[in-house]
Amino acid sequence: MGKQQKTFEYPDRLIEAQRALEAVQAERRAHLAALPAFNGDLEAAREGLAEEQLAESARLEEAERQAAHRVWADEYWAGLSGEDRVAARSRLKHVGEPAEGAAA
Repeated sequence: MGKQQKTFEYPDRLIEAQRALEAVQAERRAHLAALPAFNGDLEAAREGLAEEQLAESARLEEAERQAAHRVWADEYWAGLSGEDRVAARSRLKHVGEPAEGAAA
């Protein structure tokens, strides 16, 4: 049998912050995918974009940065150390997903 995984109890504010981060990341990915000639190189894609497209790119980039900050700067992490902090941050991304091995 494998090592039993530790369970973490996340505060609602942290779960909400993670969901907000995921939402803005999805919005930004969709925006980038819709840009003409976007092939993964944002700097190259910025050439020839309309001002409104550039402004939206900047807005979404800042929104993602702020959302990520709310997650990683939350006081919850101060109560964990070392391996637990790393594991908890990784698992936070999967809160609400069906447990592995759960019946469908």
